[in-house]
Amino acid sequence: MLQGFESATTERLLLRPFRDSDAEAVFALHGNPETARFNPSGPLRTLDSAKELLALWLSDWAKHGVGYWAVERREAPGVVVGLCGVRHKLFEGRTVLNLAYRLAPETQGSGYATEVARVAVEKARRHLPDVPLVAIIHPENTASLRVAERLGLKFERITDYEGTPSRLYVAE
Repeated sequence: MLQGFESATTERLLLRPFRDSDAEAVFALHGNPETARFNPSGPLRTLDSAKELLALWLSDWAKHGVGYWAVERREAPGVVVGLCGVRHKLFEGRTVLNLAYRLAPETQGSGYATEVARVAVEKARRHLPDVPLVAIIHPENTASLRVAERLGLKFERITDYEGTPSRLYVAE
């Protein structure tokens, strides 16, 4: 793992790399139609597809030393309530750090997304300053757009992402 990305804490949350044992948590989060409402590919349909997604994320950690974290509440460690972090992604012919944050419906509106995404952006700027950081957001996902703006990311343009016009935000 890249020094500085192993794990993190905020006032209310614990952030740690995903583990093999997190497949059911990934499925609960990504299989939920509400949390996947703005995902161009829709919700995951099977636990096996969650295991494939988890394997991709684990390979990010193995290859790059950085990836998405499982998000847990400090008062309830071991219960994954979301994901956040950055992962290397090939986007429009260049390698970028894709910022993602997705939280369980019962936590939405709590400010968790801003809290954890701020940590991810700060760590990316500190440890990987030469890799552009982006957030690709569905234009109707107003909560996610507000998080990107709170973090100081700047709207650059509309881009086609997996067949869906999306707003591209960049860190300066």
